[in-house]
Amino acid sequence: MGLLSRLSKAQKRVIFGRFVLNWMPALSYVMVAVSFVWLLALPHQSYSKTTYVSENALLPGSANVQFNWDDNLAAEAYRDVVSKIAALPSFERAEALQLEFSKIGLRSATQNYTLNTSTDSRRGVNTYAVFYAPRSDGTEALVLSAPWTSRTLDTNTNAIAMLLTLGKVFKRGSHFSKDVIFVVSDGDAEGLQAWLRAYHGNEENTERRSEETLHVRSGAIQAALNLDFPGTGDYNALGVFFEGVNGQLPNLDMINTISQISEGIAPVELTLHDELVPYTENMTKNYINSLKKMLYMMKYQAAGTPTGNHGLYLKYKIDAITLHGIDRPDWPSQRYNLFRLGALVESAVRSLNNLLEHLHQSFFFYLLSGVKKYTSIGLYMPPVIILGVSFIFQALSLWGLSSDLPLELEAIDEGRKVAVALPYSRRSRNYKVPATVIGMSFVAGWASFLLLTTGFGFPGETPLLKLVASTGVCSMLIPPAVYTARIRSQILKSRKGKSKKTDSSSNETDLTPAADWILLKTFILALSALIVTTLSALNFSLAVTIGVVIVFPYMAFRPSSYSIISGVQALALMAISPPGLLTAGAWWYSKDISLVLNWVLEGYEVLGSWLLPMLCCIYWPLNLAAIVMVLLPVS
Repeated sequence: MGLLSRLSKAQKRVIFGRFVLNWMPALSYVMVAVSFVWLLALPHQSYSKTTYVSENALLPGSANVQFNWDDNLAAEAYRDVVSKIAALPSFERAEALQLEFSKIGLRSATQNYTLNTSTDSRRGVNTYAVFYAPRSDGTEALVLSAPWTSRTLDTNTNAIAMLLTLGKVFKRGSHFSKDVIFVVSDGDAEGLQAWLRAYHGNEENTERRSEETLHVRSGAIQAALNLDFPGTGDYNALGVFFEGVNGQLPNLDMINTISQISEGIAPVELTLHDELVPYTENMTKNYINSLKKMLYMMKYQAAGTPTGNHGLYLKYKIDAITLHGIDRPDWPSQRYNLFRLGALVESAVRSLNNLLEHLHQSFFFYLLSGVKKYTSIGLYMPPVIILGVSFIFQALSLWGLSSDLPLELEAIDEGRKVAVALPYSRRSRNYKVPATVIGMSFVAGWASFLLLTTGFGFPGETPLLKLVASTGVCSMLIPPAVYTARIRSQILKSRKGKSKKTDSSSNETDLTPAADWILLKTFILALSALIVTTLSALNFSLAVTIGVVIVFPYMAFRPSSYSIISGVQALALMAISPPGLLTAGAWWYSKDISLVLNWVLEGYEVLGSWLLPMLCCIYWPLNLAAIVMVLLPVS
C-alpha cells in the first residue's frame, strides 16, 4: 500500500494497463482450468450430499399397501387383454381400453387429436379414466399415465395392465383425498401433450394441431407418475427418468419418495435412467460410475427434450417422473414381477395423496450422480460462471489492444514515456467491419432457422435439403465479409504510408491502426460470456456443453499470416458449427443424419424445445463470426 500511495495517477494507470494486456490472457486460461477441475470434482463423494425427503407430509412407505396376490393375478390377466387389443387400430384399441376401465367402475372417455409437423401428419386416440376419491371435493388430482409405446419401442403392456389393476385396487379404498386420473396416450409425446392441452384449457385448434374437448375431468393436478414397463416379462431394476423440456427438473422429493419406498415396503433395485452399475467398494470406480451418471443426466438435460412423457407435465408446473422397467437377462440380480411393482406404485400414490400443498420444500435445481447423491445449485453454478468470466478477461485484454491510438502516459522512471493502451480508453475505435460481420451473422442465423422451420422458398422439400440450403445461406456471408475486410486493410495501409511521407518531420509517435480481427474477437468473446452465463440459469447442462465446446477455439484461435493455419482453424470452427455437430451426433449414435435432424425439428415443433432456435439464432451466428475472424488479414 505504501508503494502504491506514492505513485501518481498516471503511473497507476500504466501498471493497470500492463496487467490487463499482459496478465489477463494467462489468467483467463487459469480460470478455464479451475472451471474444468471444479466440474470434474462434483461427482466426488466429498462434494455430493445424500438425498433426503424434505416434505414431511409425504411419509413415504408409511401406509400399508393393499396390492396383494389376487391383484397380481388380475394384472397378469389384464396383461393378456392388453396384448390382444394392442394390435387393433388406434380408435378400436382406445374404445376397447375404455370399456375395460368402465367395467372397473371408473368414468372413462376417449380423445381424438391431430398433429401436423413439417415431416408428417399424426392422428391418434387417447384413453383416460378418473377415480373420484370418496373424501375428495374434486379440486385436486394425481395422474398415472402410460403410453402405448415404450421408450424401447415395444408395446407398454405391463404398464397399461398395471393402470387397470390399480384402478380396481383404488376402488376398494376409502382413504384417498385426491382423485386419480388414468391416462393411456397414443403415439409418442404428442398424445399426452394433446390431453394436457385440453385439460388445461388450451383447446384452440390451429393448422398444426387440434384436440378434442375432454368429457371427463377432475381438479388441479398436483403430481404425476408415468409408467414405462415394456413387454410382458419381469425386470431386473427400475430406472428413474426425470429430465423435462428445456432442462426442467421435478422437485427432488419425487425421486426421494420412490427411492425410500424401494428400500422399504417394496424393495426394488433403483437406478438413474437405464444404466445398471455393479456395486464396488473401490473409490476410483465409484467416482467414475458417479461421473458417468452425472454426464448422462447432463446429456439428457442439454438436449432439451424430455426423456419420457413425464417431461410434458413439467411444462404445466406438475412434478412428474417416469419409472422404466429394465430387463437385462444377463444381469446377476433378483428379478421383479408385477406384484412388487404394483406395491411400489401404490405406495408412491399413497404418499403423494398425503400432500397438503404443492411440492416446494426440496430442490428444483440439482445434479444427480446417483439415486441418493445430489449436488445443489450452490456448488455446481460457480464453475460455469468462472468459465464465462474467463471469456470476459480475454475480451478485456483485446479491448485494450483495439484502440487505434494508445494513450501516451508517463512511466515510473522520470523522463521516459511509454505508450500503453488501456481497456477504458476513450479513443476512437472503428466498428465498421466487426459490426457488419456480427450483424450479417445473426441475419444468416435467423434465415437458417426460418428455412428449417417453414416451407418458405422450399415447399415440399425434406428437412435434410433445408439444412443444406441453410448451410449455404450461412456460408454465403463468409467470402464477402473477408473480402471487404481485406480491402479495408489495404486502404488503411496505403493511408499509413502517405501519412509517413507527409509527417516525416513530425515528432508524434507513429502507431499502426489495430486490426479488425481484434475488435471482432472482442465482441465474440463478450457475447459468448453473455450466452453461457445467462443460459446457465435456464439450462445448466446446455450452458456447460456450449462453454466446453467453444472455450478453446474462441479464445486461442486468431488470424495467421500463413493461409494454411487460418484454413485449419476455419475447418475446426466449421466442425463445431450446428451442421458439424449434427453430423458428429449422427455418426456417434450410428443414425442417419436426417433422423437426427427430424428429432431436433420435432423437439421444437411438438414439444417447444429451445435447442433448435438457440443453435440457429445464437450459437451459429457467433460461430460464423469466428470463422470470418480467423480468415481476416493480420495487421
